[in-house]
Amino acid sequence: MIEKHGIPAAMVTAMTSMAKVAGANRILASGLIPHTLGDPTRSAEDEFAWRKRQVRKALNAVATAIPEAQTFPDW
Repeated sequence: MIEKHGIPAAMVTAMTSMAKVAGANRILASGLIPHTLGDPTRSAEDEFAWRKRQVRKALNAVATAIPEAQTFPDW
C-alpha cells in the first residue's frame, strides 16, 4: 500500500469489508457497487454536488491521523 511509504490514502468503496481485507487504512463507504462515485438516479447537477461531497469526505479522511485502520462514517 502507498501508506507504507508515508503517503496517506483513502479507499472509497461500496464494499468496506473487502477494503479491510485488502489492507486499506482509511475506508469511506460510498455509493453502490457499479457507481462508487456516481448516482445515475440524480440529475446532473445533484450528482455533481454529491460527488463533490464524497471527494471532500475522502480528503478529510486523508487529512485525519489514525492509529489503526478505520472506516469513516458517512459524515
